Amino acid sequence: MDLDQFRYYTTWHHHVNQRSYDAPPSPWKLLSVSPSAVKWYHPNIRLSWGLSRVEGGEWDDTSNCSRIRESVTYRGLRERFEEGYAWEDTALFRYVVEQFDDRGAVRGYESPAEYLKIRCTYLDDLFDSIREDGYRPNAAASHEKATEDNAFEDAYANHLDPLVAISRTGDVYWAEGYHRFAIASVLGVETIPVLALCRHQAWQQARDDLCTELSFSRPSGLEEHSNHPDMQDIGQ
Repeated sequence: MDLDQFRYYTTWHHHVNQRSYDAPPSPWKLLSVSPSAVKWYHPNIRLSWGLSRVEGGEWDDTSNCSRIRESVTYRGLRERFEEGYAWEDTALFRYVVEQFDDRGAVRGYESPAEYLKIRCTYLDDLFDSIREDGYRPNAAASHEKATEDNAFEDAYANHLDPLVAISRTGDVYWAEGYHRFAIASVLGVETIPVLALCRHQAWQQARDDLCTELSFSRPSGLEEHSNHPDMQDIGQ
């Protein structure tokens, strides 16, 4: 899968959405999401099928998710950037070493020393950049692109802003862009730009209802959704 195929699938989903819903979202619309409001990481949302999918079913049940701040990545980056650990002493690096023992390569790197020299240095630089210059959209900042010589680091998802899924109740689940989330969270960044990979069908229905219902006649539950980051493109 490459970025051109990803864009093709995104265009196809948008075409279907335009024919099926009253308030089809623009697939490349950036949502401003507060890291502090995100509790869950969804490990099983298929990334390669493009943006703006609308899917029903039970995929958004939290039993399918993991608590994002309990992840090895989040804990390791917090240890590094909040508590001042050496990389080698972080939960993340210890996990990476275990993965090298099991698989022989991690993220396209051939040894822990190479990972430490290139990947960890990049993460240090990313942290410094966000702390000093603020968080910028990926197109402006080239976030999450450690090296063009590494095919893994240059994969299509790393050219995009973080990817999220939105549950039937509007909860935002992280799907891709873990490191940027963790660094932004540690730094207390108020909001960061993300792309919606998938919405639950019931949430898309809420978008449609908000679009078609007059503001003075909306049920209270629907009116509460009007301040959601994913509702800001709908006329208030």
